[in-house]
Amino acid sequence: MASPSLIVEKSEVVLVKPSKPTVPDVSLSLSTIDNDPYMAMILRTICVFAPNSYLKDEVLVSHFLHGLSRALVLYYPLAGKIHRKSEDNRLELNCKAGDGVPFIKATAPCTLSSLNYLEGTDHLDASYQLVPCYEPVKGCEEHDPLAVQLTQFACGGMTIGAAYAHAVCDGVGMGQFFRATMELAFGNSQPTVIPVWNRERLTFNNIYDELGKPEVVEFPKACSSIATSPYSMTEDNVVREILNITSADIAKLKNIIIAEEKSKTNEQGQKEVDITTLEILTAHIWRARSRALKLNPEGSVVLRIVAGIRGIMEPPLPEGYYGNAVIAASMTLTARELSEFPLSRVVRLIKDMKTEALDKRYMLGRLSEVETRVKEMTSFDRKNAWLMTLTDWRRIGLHYDGLVNIIPVIPMTMPVYCILLPASKADPEMSGGVRLLVTLPREAMAKFKEEMKNGF
Repeated sequence: MASPSLIVEKSEVVLVKPSKPTVPDVSLSLSTIDNDPYMAMILRTICVFAPNSYLKDEVLVSHFLHGLSRALVLYYPLAGKIHRKSEDNRLELNCKAGDGVPFIKATAPCTLSSLNYLEGTDHLDASYQLVPCYEPVKGCEEHDPLAVQLTQFACGGMTIGAAYAHAVCDGVGMGQFFRATMELAFGNSQPTVIPVWNRERLTFNNIYDELGKPEVVEFPKACSSIATSPYSMTEDNVVREILNITSADIAKLKNIIIAEEKSKTNEQGQKEVDITTLEILTAHIWRARSRALKLNPEGSVVLRIVAGIRGIMEPPLPEGYYGNAVIAASMTLTARELSEFPLSRVVRLIKDMKTEALDKRYMLGRLSEVETRVKEMTSFDRKNAWLMTLTDWRRIGLHYDGLVNIIPVIPMTMPVYCILLPASKADPEMSGGVRLLVTLPREAMAKFKEEMKNGF
């Protein structure tokens, strides 16, 4: 039987304001990482919640709005207006009385179970209806850093969709904000984690004063030798899928790499190294993607992993820091090397790259790069076949009672991104597993899935 189509009816936008006065009118500066032109995008996320037997309809909406309004007292910058100053290209967040977050109440006549809790690929295209239709108006000086939509389903379940400016917070920061909202909505007098702004902690000048001259870090360059694909990566030629990777699949990959490592240790006397699920999956996904795209063997391919830096600062960033605290670690191989190297070797190279990226001078070098991009307002083409950017959403803090699924709604114009997601709780067989969101040319998707499966 065909699954029902998703039809969403939206109410008028209302402005949710902090439940009590916050600070006087203020203009806030952002960190170097926040200011990165590469962060100049709107991120959209959907959280899917199972039906709640004791909260129905208007009561549910009322509770959520109560929690949102209370959370904005602490997170008042999210109710402000953000703009980039023309004189120095830096972002500024202006907060004043009367500010609020645009909120949309919506309904859908179907049940979440009939949509399989939005698990898999069937309803990805329609999921755009579950997030605010929100883009900064071109030429407008200021725009909202956050908009929220709550959609109620016939079964009593709901989705909470957010559209937020990446410049203001990363995934961990947004997870922290929504966790606070849910805690305050359902009984807590204050959130478990109290937010702090502290954006000056991650400015280039502040860290330069502490560490001195940065390490020179160059984005891996292959300008004259980048790998090319016979397939177009344009929006009209790509498709998107969410693939399930079970705990058994991960165990098989680990066993393959452990066997290769033991063989190498016996032959060369090398010491075995600890490997993580992230490193193993990154190597396997990168290789499968490269093969599926039929990249020319001698061309260069680049991997970027988004790495968190909250813990490497001294002192560490406060627990409540909700700004961007990530840098991109990167490495280059030829397509032939990526295809023919033992998987264990690719994993080792990825581990080495991650270790290097967590060095403070490397981080300062990356911040120096960002400062240059801010001055020049460098753009970033996210449709390159030779580049893969992997980001891990499994531990960004989006874990609440009743939450069964998380879906990032990434524009089809960004096929360089592969995202690891926590397993959906709607499928008990996926316990301990991972979901992978991937965007590829339609001609390459079947080959990618075949390469992924053959590795397990």
